[in-house]
Amino acid sequence: MKKIDVENLVKEMRAGNVRALSRLMTLVETKPESAAGIMKAAHSSHKVSRRIGISGPPGAGKSTLVSNLIDSAVRDGQRVGALCIDPTSPLTGGAILGDRVRLSGSFDSRSVFIRSVASGESLGGLAEATRLHTFLLESFGFDLVLIETVGLGQVGYDIRNIAETLILILVPESGDTVQILKSGIIELADIVVVNKSDRDGADEIAASLHITFSDPKSGWTIPVIKAVARNDVGTEEIREAARAHLEYLESSGEIARFRDPGASLMDAIEKEISRRVRNGLIDGAPAAAAIAKAVSDGERDPFSSAAEIADIIFGGMRHE
Repeated sequence: MKKIDVENLVKEMRAGNVRALSRLMTLVETKPESAAGIMKAAHSSHKVSRRIGISGPPGAGKSTLVSNLIDSAVRDGQRVGALCIDPTSPLTGGAILGDRVRLSGSFDSRSVFIRSVASGESLGGLAEATRLHTFLLESFGFDLVLIETVGLGQVGYDIRNIAETLILILVPESGDTVQILKSGIIELADIVVVNKSDRDGADEIAASLHITFSDPKSGWTIPVIKAVARNDVGTEEIREAARAHLEYLESSGEIARFRDPGASLMDAIEKEISRRVRNGLIDGAPAAAAIAKAVSDGERDPFSSAAEIADIIFGGMRHE
């Protein structure tokens, strides 16, 4: 098999070659062992972009809203990269819905790059390689990175580690306020959009949410915006709310937790250890493999066993 020239691919990406960018994104997604070398090569050209997440239930109009946000940002002279995390096909492992098809209206611009990514086994609505993809989009030079996820509520927490601002899209059919709150929205959203607000029930749900979010969340009052994405109604109000939220993050100092490379380091360490365990790290240590077998045979509990295996793997350095 021909060896992939990562250094040359990164060089081409820096020169604005979209195919090289796409190839690198495919590599970190399908060959996780290549990620370390790619990220090292791309680091020198990395710059932090504005990162916004969009989440909501299926059929809420997320893709239409993303398309509107892209078009508006491009009109302002921004370059936009979009990651659209779709459900994983049980047959092919690929993305079922294919947002690049749904967003084809925005895909013609040379200032826009859109990629559909399968969510894989993630319960939080983000593909495992999303942070790596975001890093590559930033290294390419995009001003704005939009991340559309399949997650909602309690299963959408992992986007909070990447997106500085999370826009949650609801529709009148989303149900009453109590059910929405049960989904964990109050802990997730920075901006709430009631899309398809020309339908019956939109005013009522928007009014209920306004009351619910009238008290500031850590100093930020969550705005509730009514929109009709298919008619491009509400797009500029959403963008203005996102700008205001960024100003709040900067003035409060909270932006630091999104810009801290240490957070990315911890995430990378966890993923690298997980990858090595899946690839046989335990089997390569006889003592650890014996413990794992005892757990499988029902002779030991998995929790204390995990601690002992970690001690074996990391040379007995336990930090509790």
